[in-house]
Amino acid sequence: MRALIHLLEKELIEYRIVVKLPLFIALFAVLNFALLMSGDNVSLYIQSSGAGEWVLGTDSLGFASYVGKLNEVVAGCVYILLFLVYVPKTLRKERNEGSLMFWRAVPVSDHLAIAAKLLFALVIIPVITSMLLLFSDVLVWLLAKLWMPMDTMVSFAITVPDMLWHWFGFIGRVTLMSLSLLPIACVLLVVSQLISYPMVAVVVAVIAIKVMSYLVFGTSEIGDFLSDIYSLPLTILTDENPFDAYLSLGILTHLALLLVSAGLFHLCSKQRSTDDSIFSMLFSSLSRTK
Repeated sequence: MRALIHLLEKELIEYRIVVKLPLFIALFAVLNFALLMSGDNVSLYIQSSGAGEWVLGTDSLGFASYVGKLNEVVAGCVYILLFLVYVPKTLRKERNEGSLMFWRAVPVSDHLAIAAKLLFALVIIPVITSMLLLFSDVLVWLLAKLWMPMDTMVSFAITVPDMLWHWFGFIGRVTLMSLSLLPIACVLLVVSQLISYPMVAVVVAVIAIKVMSYLVFGTSEIGDFLSDIYSLPLTILTDENPFDAYLSLGILTHLALLLVSAGLFHLCSKQRSTDDSIFSMLFSSLSRTK
């Protein structure tokens, strides 16, 4: 347990962007509130591949109406962005900097090291994002207390209970997002130990699979299935009912993805162990030469 905490602390120190980037959510809170105060006809349209059209207006339910919902979307997008920044490079950075030898000396097992990285990406990052979302909502509440009459605050659900419910709802939403991101994280971790640009490789591979499956089978079902998998986190973030969005792929599909994730996790641990052994032999050879 102590080794796991030490690993998480190390990741947090090395990837300070995980804390710095979500701080901009506070700026979005101020901007969103200013937009709401400037008029009554604020709306936002989001079009994403696989997720359909999502409309957000001042009639949105929940804390602070449009402002609270947009804060939630921004926080969720920051989580996805930090996930994509962290996961593809964490193992390659570890190998390039030669820190594998250090963690072997602690000692920390390869399975624990990979588990810590998954925990950091899928738990620590969303927790930090949710705390900063809460800060944004508190800022909105304080500004409303200063500028809005009480009846208007109530009509926009800008109250402490609604704010807390908004935060708990976001925690549940990002929990489902993390579950949907788990197989993607495992794929990126495996690929990142094979090539220098795992994101590019995965994107090219997905495109190639879509094209080849259409040419061979004359249908886009395989490509559509892949699109549903990688667009699921955004679908969960923007859907009114995130649990229904998560189950849209089917329980059997999610069970299969969990089994695939477990297999990739084991493979990733083996890869890290092999890389470490190779690095150790090279280091020993160089030491004997000197």
